[in-house]
Amino acid sequence: MCDTIAVLAPTSTDAHTFLAKNSDREPNEAQLLTVVPHRTHSEPRLKTTNTEVDQVPETNATLLCRPVWMWGAEMGVNEHGVAIGNEAVFTRAGYGATGLTGMDLLRLALERCDSARSAVDVIITLLEQHGQGGNCGFTKRSFYNNSFLVADTTEAWVLETVGKQWARKKVSGTGAISNLLTIGSDRDELSPGAEAFAEQKHLRHGEDKMDFAASFSDPLFTKFSRARARRASSLRSLSSGAPATVATMKAALRQHDDPGYALRAGSVGSVCMHLGGLVGDQTVGSMVADLDKSGPVAWVTGASAPCIALFKPLALDAEGAGIFGEDQQEEALNYWLENERISRNLQNNYAEKHQAIEKLRAPLEQRFEEMMADAAPEYHKQAARECFELEKEYRVSVWKAIEPLDHPTRHSPLFSLQWRRENRELVRRWPAYSQSSENASTV
Repeated sequence: MCDTIAVLAPTSTDAHTFLAKNSDREPNEAQLLTVVPHRTHSEPRLKTTNTEVDQVPETNATLLCRPVWMWGAEMGVNEHGVAIGNEAVFTRAGYGATGLTGMDLLRLALERCDSARSAVDVIITLLEQHGQGGNCGFTKRSFYNNSFLVADTTEAWVLETVGKQWARKKVSGTGAISNLLTIGSDRDELSPGAEAFAEQKHLRHGEDKMDFAASFSDPLFTKFSRARARRASSLRSLSSGAPATVATMKAALRQHDDPGYALRAGSVGSVCMHLGGLVGDQTVGSMVADLDKSGPVAWVTGASAPCIALFKPLALDAEGAGIFGEDQQEEALNYWLENERISRNLQNNYAEKHQAIEKLRAPLEQRFEEMMADAAPEYHKQAARECFELEKEYRVSVWKAIEPLDHPTRHSPLFSLQWRRENRELVRRWPAYSQSSENASTV
């Protein structure tokens, strides 16, 4: 499960476009920050997660938030200020046994495009050439089709796909996607074979114009994903009429469906998702892309649970930026695990610890925003690195604040059993997790 939202420049501050996403995956599926610089290529082919495609002569610098085992990414932004988030969508037309994953398509588009429109074109071309498919699960088999929300400094598009068929629609003002098809007969463009494909599968809905969503949606899986509720929540968070800001987008990603949420059970209806009960996923990484014409800045958690995680800025240009390059993915994993220790500690006495963290986090995030606003564009990368250095001191302060509040919390037997199993598996899979803080007690 995932949620992606976008706000175009006329409805945001300082003529910026924003794109924000929560990546909801298995709780032990570490999500790594990866920066790939602008580079040229001589090799003819490129290996993606499940298949190979033709390589192009030149690719863009790209910041990726990606599952530890995948070539592709859940979300990212490139040097031209193009940002993309993708969602799993559940359809009645079946899924490919192999092909490009939605995450592969996302990364390929970021590496090869210089605008939102061209990114959509790249995805469509690759989709039609190679198809989509393959197992997208970390420890569990998971197959699905994909939708994409693509934005640049001036426009945004929704692209929804079923196999090699697709529909796209331009965003007006604000847009949001979740784990459901949303484009009906009001699309801007439909793949040439979509209507015949729907007829062949006996799925076509709509009179004069085919309704893409009604024709292909799987109503059962879509209902139980509670994607409509999450998408509505995302849109409500942007409906106040006030111009959107980085803070607005971060708040949207931190929403729970219950204002008094106490982490006693998971909820698939929360944009900020936590494992528990029938919920098998958790938000393991979050990003807010600020697409300013002077250069993109991505605000990332590099951590689970945006409700308590700290967003830090990363600035991107052709040389790349950030803390972790492709040759530093072990360090990127250890960074995610270090933050995960705090996230899992909050399973005991979440409410009080959340309040204690918020007192430390809110002023520091405001300070980060002021630092980036005050720095000239050519100094954004330096300011971003300073923010990551300050996070080290912040993390020490967090442990001091939450340690006195660490007392057991009663959870349902099922919830406790689920997390004991996940915690054992985390230590087995990533031994580095158990080699650090003694404060990382969990349920």
